[in-house]
Amino acid sequence: MNRYLVAIVIFILLAGIYFSQLGFSSKSNQSEPQKSAQKKIVQTDFLSDSSENNQVQDQRLVSYADSKTKDITLKNDLNITASDKLDNTLEQLKASITQNPEPLKHAIMGPSNKHIAMRTQLLMLLEQDPHLVTELIDTFINDPNSLLGRELSAVLSESGHPMAQVAALDMALDLSNDEQVRSAGLLLVAKMDEVTGETRDRVLAHIDAGNDLSSDLQQFALMALKPAPSSAEDYHRVHQTLSKVVLAEDKNVRRHGVYQMAQWATSNEDLKGVRNLALTDPDVNTRARAVMSLGDSPFKSDENRSVLWQVVDDENEPPPIRLYALKSLSRYALNDTEITKLRLMHSDIRDDSN
Repeated sequence: MNRYLVAIVIFILLAGIYFSQLGFSSKSNQSEPQKSAQKKIVQTDFLSDSSENNQVQDQRLVSYADSKTKDITLKNDLNITASDKLDNTLEQLKASITQNPEPLKHAIMGPSNKHIAMRTQLLMLLEQDPHLVTELIDTFINDPNSLLGRELSAVLSESGHPMAQVAALDMALDLSNDEQVRSAGLLLVAKMDEVTGETRDRVLAHIDAGNDLSSDLQQFALMALKPAPSSAEDYHRVHQTLSKVVLAEDKNVRRHGVYQMAQWATSNEDLKGVRNLALTDPDVNTRARAVMSLGDSPFKSDENRSVLWQVVDDENEPPPIRLYALKSLSRYALNDTEITKLRLMHSDIRDDSN
């Protein structure tokens, strides 16, 4: 009996050991796939995190590259000087003139408006850096009587730069014998709004010398006698010169002379020569210029009013001149009789012109 009990106990122990090992093996076999799966999950998560990090890193690199590109562009822009921009604009202007040629007109006509944007750009560059004027002057002097020369003449005239005045007069009065080149120099100064006292004195001395035989050059020299900072003595000198000019045989010279006489007038007395020419000059254009100068003058004197009425009453004068005289009289303080006469004369002259 005891033997049976011992055998049963031994059997039970062996069975327990067997089943416990079997369970352990099963658990061990199950844990491997789980661990593998966990490793895969961890690996996937790592790859996912790595991919996101790479994207962020790529974005940072792109942003950095863009920033560097902008920095380089900005540095390049800062490295482009006003002189570089001037050279570039000049090259564009030359290319545009070559691609769009046009007949070369008389210098007094100036350039067309085809290249006005580039002329504006050149003026803006001159405002930024006035020293650039030397390059424009050199280019102008190299070929003043050309399409490019006309463009640069307009730019330099608009700038009014004193160096441009000196260079233009050097070319016109001292360095060149070519009439067209000299004309280009004088007209560059003539188209300025005002000039320096030194420029005025040089032009005045040139007119006094009477060396120009050409009608055009005499006229251009008078046109270059622009307003300038002047003393009473300067005005007196100018009027002495102009009083001789208005006696010239050349009607065109007289016409420009009478215009300048009115421009330089500082008193009613300075207009005495203008009043005389308005009534007596044999050239109709000179008389017209004198009448217009009296009409535009700030000096509303009795002498001027008397001359304008004489022009209105002169039936031999062309209607446009008489009408301008009437228009000028309307700016005066007139009495009732004069106002009535003005209205009647205006109607009669208008009828005659038709």
